[in-house]
Amino acid sequence: MKVLTTKHLKFFKIMKFKIIAFFLLASIYCQSQADERIGVWQIQNGVLIKNNSNKNDIANDYWEEFYEIFPKELTRKYIKRILLMTDGIDEKTGALVSLNSRNDRWMLEIDIRDVNLKTRNKKRLHESIYTMVHEFGHLLTLNKTQIRPTNKSKQQEGELYLTLEGEAYKNSYINRFVNLFWKGALLDSWDVIQRDYCYTEANCVKKKYDLLYVNNDTEFITDYAVESPEEDIVESWTAFVLRGKVRKPRTIAQKKINFFYQFPELVEYRKIIRRNTRKYLH
Repeated sequence: MKVLTTKHLKFFKIMKFKIIAFFLLASIYCQSQADERIGVWQIQNGVLIKNNSNKNDIANDYWEEFYEIFPKELTRKYIKRILLMTDGIDEKTGALVSLNSRNDRWMLEIDIRDVNLKTRNKKRLHESIYTMVHEFGHLLTLNKTQIRPTNKSKQQEGELYLTLEGEAYKNSYINRFVNLFWKGALLDSWDVIQRDYCYTEANCVKKKYDLLYVNNDTEFITDYAVESPEEDIVESWTAFVLRGKVRKPRTIAQKKINFFYQFPELVEYRKIIRRNTRKYLH
């Protein structure tokens, strides 16, 4: 699943510098200039505020569909803006972007060529739901109850996990996830990609990630999950929501799916989302 806010972060054994993240974001911003921007709308208390755009009805349809599917306590509280865009079929499909350093205001971005809940194409319909569940996973794991602002610019082994949004709380979903699943030889291999390729050889970094996935395919739900712990936890979350429980997990990837069952609130969210997407997936 491709999103606009892919994060390539070094951690534990490799010092992480925010200046590197700045250049990465600058690169993403430059690339986004080729995207066709449909429009931006404000969201207030879960309601889309129409503006002078001639795409108000389309924007409202997308927002109401998203708002209907996901737990309103989070969507109403945190999502304050929606951006519709497109870069063509099967490129970037969506994103969730923090609008401030407190992580209490977020913008949902959707590619209208990729996400379409009115299509009769079952494959596209399933991919649309997948994208939405994935993006909600970012909101779930990076909002202000999970990540706090910090002045830290580097991280060393044993410290709380740092994201572009800030420092994870000790008992946050992502900090627990990282402590369980990102360590040892896998972490060493990922660090090498981050240090030697990620910021200097953009054309070959995907090949390095692909190779990392091939060599560790039983540890990841999808090949996209190898890009960062943020994407790994969200891909695992998406599998948790859309698949059945793994009764006897044998691989790390399967254990990642079952990771979320220890949190009653996430089990309840899963139930809500599955109930609200049933009409699309069957």
